[in-house]
Amino acid sequence: MGWLFLALAIFGFVAMNFIMKLGGLRGYASPFLTTSLFSFASLYCLLFLLFSHQPLNISGEIVWLAIAGGTAGAIAYFFFLRALDIGPYALTVSIYTLTFLNPVIFSIIFWGSPVTTWIALGIMCIIFGLILISLAGSKSEIKKRGLYTKWIIFLAASFCLTGIPQISQAAAVRLGRINLWFYLFLAFFSGSLIFLIFLILKKIPFPAGVLPFGACAAAGSVAGNFFLMRALTRLPEPVVFPINQAAPIMAAVFLSIYYFREKIRPLAFLGFGLALAGIIFLSLR
Repeated sequence: MGWLFLALAIFGFVAMNFIMKLGGLRGYASPFLTTSLFSFASLYCLLFLLFSHQPLNISGEIVWLAIAGGTAGAIAYFFFLRALDIGPYALTVSIYTLTFLNPVIFSIIFWGSPVTTWIALGIMCIIFGLILISLAGSKSEIKKRGLYTKWIIFLAASFCLTGIPQISQAAAVRLGRINLWFYLFLAFFSGSLIFLIFLILKKIPFPAGVLPFGACAAAGSVAGNFFLMRALTRLPEPVVFPINQAAPIMAAVFLSIYYFREKIRPLAFLGFGLALAGIIFLSLR
């Protein structure tokens, strides 16, 4: 069942990314899309929580893990957007896609997660594959003068903060019996508050047209996160997070070619092959 849960999680994240891409093509800025996504996702989780009639199993650890994960995830995404605005696209995306290393390294050091030869080889293949896909899918850009230090700071902050929601999910699962809908509601609600406060302080008007995209993308995000946490109950972190990070990017390559009609350099196909080989190696763990 662990592999089925992981496949469903990947499907949810692929749907989320696809809808967010459509919203971006319609001219809506990422902060609006993300605010709408987090808000609708928290609403969906609240409805599931109310109608599931499952015990909440509330504990201080779960509450703090959810709030920390949701808040850090929202801030990390904001910093990533700022880094993307001022730095080289290819290098920024390449580094950010490697954030799956945060929970992997954490689980190995602190939780003693086993690392077999197949797992190590799979992770290395996925790392190089993601780098090649990111490089091949980007256009060359000129580094803006005077902003290099800011780019480094934003990217480093985003990379480190992104590990918090990933580790939070894995830690919450390790606590034993938890109500996943309660955890996800707190996480998404905390993230939505961060973006809403930012938009209110900046006095930025919120476009109503972004709401359908946020509502649809939120469904994919909720499904992706729910099944990701279910997968973590059956599979180790060094297997779940690399595959969960690589597969949606690989799907994006196909969507960019066959749906959006974007041109992808041949280097992407080499990266796709390496990432696919990495997933196969991880399945042989």
